Amino acid sequence: MVLGVSESPRKLTAKAAYLILLCSLPILIVFAILGRVWIGFGAWICSGLVMLVVRARWDLRRHIWFWMIIIFGELLQIPIVFLMPWSNRSLTWFSFLPVAVLDYGIIFGCVRLVEKMMRAEKGTASSQ
Repeated sequence: MVLGVSESPRKLTAKAAYLILLCSLPILIVFAILGRVWIGFGAWICSGLVMLVVRARWDLRRHIWFWMIIIFGELLQIPIVFLMPWSNRSLTWFSFLPVAVLDYGIIFGCVRLVEKMMRAEKGTASSQ
């Protein structure tokens, strides 16, 4: 697909988010088959957030440290998925939104922190 100049960045971001949720749908299906649909929804959302970080920082894909941070981010999702009360009917999906924003911020922040550290290390090594 060739992206035209007339397409706005907002539409591209929405398309990417929908595509990411579609690509992470097998996680929900696996948990549904196992009879844990509510945990599947949590795992689906959390893995989608990690994939959004990957999409946002795709320019770093050639660095091994980037993928190590992404794996670390996925491991950070495990307590969120299993400890959140996903099936609690008194909580709406909007009540989970602050947790999702915080989760995205933590993973994105980890990537930015390591990126700054690697650039500082690269700058120090090149000046010597």
